[in-house]
Amino acid sequence: MHDTRQMTAGRLALTGAIATVLGCGGGGGDDALPTGAPTTLERVADDGFSNAGAVAVSPDGETFYVSAYGEGNVPTIFTLDVAAQQLDVLHAGMPLLYPSDVATSCDGATLFVADMGAQAGEYEIGASDTDGKAGIAGGLYTIGTDGGTLTKLEASGIARAAGVVVSTSCDTLYVGGWTDMGTPAVFTVPTTGGGATVLHEGAPLVSPAGIHVDANDVAWVMDHGARGSDGEGSLFAIDASGTAKPVLSGLGMGRIGGVSLVPGGVTAVIPASDGESKSFLLTANTETGAQQVVDAPELQYPTGVAAAKNAPVMAVATENAIYSATFE
Repeated sequence: MHDTRQMTAGRLALTGAIATVLGCGGGGGDDALPTGAPTTLERVADDGFSNAGAVAVSPDGETFYVSAYGEGNVPTIFTLDVAAQQLDVLHAGMPLLYPSDVATSCDGATLFVADMGAQAGEYEIGASDTDGKAGIAGGLYTIGTDGGTLTKLEASGIARAAGVVVSTSCDTLYVGGWTDMGTPAVFTVPTTGGGATVLHEGAPLVSPAGIHVDANDVAWVMDHGARGSDGEGSLFAIDASGTAKPVLSGLGMGRIGGVSLVPGGVTAVIPASDGESKSFLLTANTETGAQQVVDAPELQYPTGVAAAKNAPVMAVATENAIYSATFE
């Protein structure tokens, strides 16, 4: 990575004090894990897929899971052995229509997949009117990280799922998506499935995407369509009471917006671009409010980000490459 500089006020200005909004850090609880921004990016995959969106990381940091498109533009979930730089198909094709996010269980045995479904004329890739699938809802799915059958996770009340993440307590999914009435919302649902509980619905959410939850049960939600004082593309913090507060606006996020704390908590990382082909990692210390922009010109069209639970490793996705982010 390249120059790290303090972020000045302007198009990517934080709204208010991030430490106040996000509730003092949400640390990872392991003092051996890094709490600062990653310092090194290594490209670990750039072939065999296209239009990568979301990534997840195994607890030990050795395997990445990638939501992308494979041969024939088929929606596919890949596994990536980071050390060997070996990409393999975990699942391809139906019932997936537009896989938008992935998350690992705390024990690393299960992968959760959010699928937005096929909506007429809404997406540039994936299922559409032309293949007769438009209007089909997506949902939540599970699959073993060692393989097996992709199984629908019952989550009544969620019509379309865009983002998914596992809580730090390991027993709850936080899901960004839409209600049965088409209202943008953030939900909680047991990892075993069941009725979804609405944490927040409606404004200021417009088009929720990537989601992260910290140790204080604050949900960070990326939103493509929400417009703030600095422009379209926003990050919201939604606390356990369901109160949503704007944190960041004017954010040029990828097809699937991504946000994650680093493995040890404290520092938030968002891959972004300025709309003029310049890419970077936006970082923010949730305890002090200090912000930085880490220039990363190698990240062409950045999309998703995720951190390992028990290792000093993060994954960063762009549409055409996957990177391992590590710490000095």
